[in-house]
Amino acid sequence: MSLLAVLSTALLAPMLAIALWNLALATRLERAGAPHRLPRVSVLVPARNEAENLKTTLPALLRLEYPDLEILVLDDGSEDDSATVVAARRAGFEETLRLLAGRPLPQGWMGKCWGCHQLAEAASGEVLIFCDADVTPRPGALLATVAAMERGGAGVLTALPRQRLRGWVESAVVPLVAQLPVLAMLPLPLVPRLPMPALSMANGQWLAFTRTAYRACGGHVAVRGAVIEDVALARRAKACGQRLLPVVSTTLLEVRMYRDASSLREGFEKNLFALMGSRPLPFVAILLGILLVTVYPWVGWAAGTAGAAIPLALLVGVRGCGAVLFRHPLRAVLLHPLGSLLLPVLALSSYLGALRGTLRWKGRHLGKVSRPTSPLATNEEKVVSPPGRSAPSTSGLGDGLG
Repeated sequence: MSLLAVLSTALLAPMLAIALWNLALATRLERAGAPHRLPRVSVLVPARNEAENLKTTLPALLRLEYPDLEILVLDDGSEDDSATVVAARRAGFEETLRLLAGRPLPQGWMGKCWGCHQLAEAASGEVLIFCDADVTPRPGALLATVAAMERGGAGVLTALPRQRLRGWVESAVVPLVAQLPVLAMLPLPLVPRLPMPALSMANGQWLAFTRTAYRACGGHVAVRGAVIEDVALARRAKACGQRLLPVVSTTLLEVRMYRDASSLREGFEKNLFALMGSRPLPFVAILLGILLVTVYPWVGWAAGTAGAAIPLALLVGVRGCGAVLFRHPLRAVLLHPLGSLLLPVLALSSYLGALRGTLRWKGRHLGKVSRPTSPLATNEEKVVSPPGRSAPSTSGLGDGLG
């Protein structure tokens, strides 16, 4: 058995064990039941250039089954018809749906953090649910979310929705970034049970707080410069003594993160360097790990390397768990080897773009990045704006997996 096969096996064996544990015991939102009490809920949607997504998301939000609900959409300087789409949908729902105009971005803020902060300021709910504009909830999603928080005694709940994977690039890459790392590296049942902030995950696509928990962790003000703001918030919440509950939801929540290969590339380039440590040494270590667990098993087996069939079998097991838990289509499973090759390329591009300050999102430059200095800061990178310019706005990919 070759050294690479041994290393790959040593990494993949515990990953398969964690994946099987999550498959068996991860909390499903669909099983939450009904809540005993119905606090007022504010669904908060930051939107920049989201007109097409809002045409699908808004009707779904307005069909949510909940008696005391407000839906706030903040238009973050959109260059498309986002505001017009929201205004048109308000007819007959004036008391439920409100459109907010985003204020100018202050120095040192990331745009999504600033948008979410403004939404939280305007919200009147006892429960705040931050929802990305590309998420499509089913009518029972809100009742289940409130019930799960109540049942689990959670101040924070975050959901992993089912991914709608249309194109071949989406099918190959999205599961490898958005779902499989959590499945195989984070024992989800332990997240609400153990208080360590490092044992956290969050997905900004559907991220719920009690107002008490949101205030306790400092809200988006406390993570205003973070690219991966959802993970930073989750870790702060646990550090402040709040219970964090991650759930899987494959029937009540769906999302299509990107509509084409170009936006997928921009989105993952924006986030991958932050997700992989935000510094060269952790980035290189994680990249080597990715190559060992996602690329080597296929390449080693195809080359006839001694023992390579063992890590390949383990990898197939991990991928199978992901397909079952997150209901991936067969196309995504078959395209997994291609995604394994594309992922390191995207990661390197993210690293180079972050160092050079050339990363873009929603038509705006992110600038260069520096390390955070707060005692409660995590591995999220922060924007360093060019002299005389404010930090850029971001919206769209809100998920952080840590």
